[in-house]
Amino acid sequence: DLKAMEVVHANISNASFDKDTFASEMNVSSSLLYKKIKSLTNQSPVDFIKDIRLNYALKLLQKKNYSVTEVSELSGFSSIGYFSTVFKKHFGKSPTEIE
Repeated sequence: DLKAMEVVHANISNASFDKDTFASEMNVSSSLLYKKIKSLTNQSPVDFIKDIRLNYALKLLQKKNYSVTEVSELSGFSSIGYFSTVFKKHFGKSPTEIE
């Protein structure tokens, strides 16, 4: 859903953007948002947000303009440790290994 992607991108650096805020911005209940995102992507809203953030982080890292800490913050992750862990799990490489 294009609107869902736009809403997440508009809030990408906001670490407090969560599934409830997402539902509110989409003008639907949390349960309806879950059903909609799950049917479109086979992911929960939380995983959908995390995937968009991780892909955005990868693009930023590839540009080599930011440190890993800056990328973590720009991508909306509140902790560098959590960011590094989920990044490595998602891409199979740590943020510092991206070229």
